[in-house]
Amino acid sequence: MLFFSQQQYLVYILSGAVLIFLVYLYSTGRKRMWLSRFGGLDILQSFSRIPNTTQNIMKGLMVSISFCGLCMVLIGPKWQTIEEYQEMEGMEIVFVLDVSLSMLAEDVNPNRLQRAKIEMESLIKGLENDYLGLVVFAGRAFSMLPYLTTDYDSIYLRILRMINENYSRFVPYGTNVGNALLLAIESFSEEEREKVIIFLTDGEEQLSVRSQVAEAVKMLMERKDISVYLIGIGDPLKASPIPKKDKNGHVTGFEIDFEDNTIMTKPDPELLQEIADVTGGTYIHDATGDELKSIFEGVIADHRKVLGTKTRNTVKDVSQYFLGGALLLLVIFLLL
Repeated sequence: MLFFSQQQYLVYILSGAVLIFLVYLYSTGRKRMWLSRFGGLDILQSFSRIPNTTQNIMKGLMVSISFCGLCMVLIGPKWQTIEEYQEMEGMEIVFVLDVSLSMLAEDVNPNRLQRAKIEMESLIKGLENDYLGLVVFAGRAFSMLPYLTTDYDSIYLRILRMINENYSRFVPYGTNVGNALLLAIESFSEEEREKVIIFLTDGEEQLSVRSQVAEAVKMLMERKDISVYLIGIGDPLKASPIPKKDKNGHVTGFEIDFEDNTIMTKPDPELLQEIADVTGGTYIHDATGDELKSIFEGVIADHRKVLGTKTRNTVKDVSQYFLGGALLLLVIFLLL
C-alpha cells in the first residue's frame, strides 16, 4: 500500500498537476490558432514539428505527471506491506568446535576448521532470538563465553573469528570429546527452552577420555532436555597430512611426530557413532563440508517450536522510483 509521510500536501500537488495540464493545453491551443493565420496547419505540419492535438494532450500529461512525481519525492512516498509470519520460540544452542591440530587438514576446503567456522557463521547470521554458546576443545575444552548470548555480531561472531590456525597450534594436543561434552552441558540454563548441542569434530581421539564421556552421559540422563548432534567433518576414507604455513599462507612442510614421521589424520566415524549411541544423540558425517549449513538448519528446524502467527509491517522508501519516472517522462517530452 502506497502512502506519503506528509499526506496533507498531496491534494495541492494533484491540483497543481491538473492546473499545469490545462495551462499547457491552453497555451498550445493558442499557438495553433496563431499559426493557422499563416496558412493551413496541415501544410505547416508537413515541413515542421508542430504537434497535433493528440500529441499536445500526451505532452501535457507528461509534464503534469512529471510535476507530480518530482513533488511527491519531497513528501516522502512509502510502500507498506503487511505479512503474516510464524513467531518461533528462542532455543539454546551450544556449538562445540574441535580446534585440535588434525582440524587443519585440507581434505576439506580450505581446511576442516575454517570450513566449519564459515558454515557456522553463515547459519548464525540467519538466527533470531536464539541463545548461543561456544565451547572449543582439543586436549582440553574451554568455554569461550561465560553465559549464553543473543548478541551475535558484537560478541559471538567476533569470538568465533578469533579462532584460527595459530589457536589450534597452541592449545593442548589431542581431541578430548568427553571434556567438551561436559562443558557444553554445563553451559545451558535452567530455563524451559529447547536445548541442542551441535558438536563439530573429525573425531580423531588422541586421549583416553571415555570416563568423561560416561560422566557426560550421566548428566544428559539427569537433564533429559538436551539433544546432542555430532557432526563429523573430513574424508573418512583417506588420511591427510597437516600442512605448516608461513605468515603469507604458503605451505612450508607438514606436521611430524616425535619420530619425524609425517602425521596423517583421518576422521574416526566409528568413535563418533559410539559417542552418539551412548549419549542418545545423532551422528551425521559430511566428508566435504558442503552440507554443513543444511545439516545445521535441519537440526534446528527439528527442535524449533512455533509460538503463534503474527503480522509484520514493512515500510520501504520508494522515492527513487518517483524521481526516476519523472525524469524519464521529461526526457521523452523533450524528444517528442
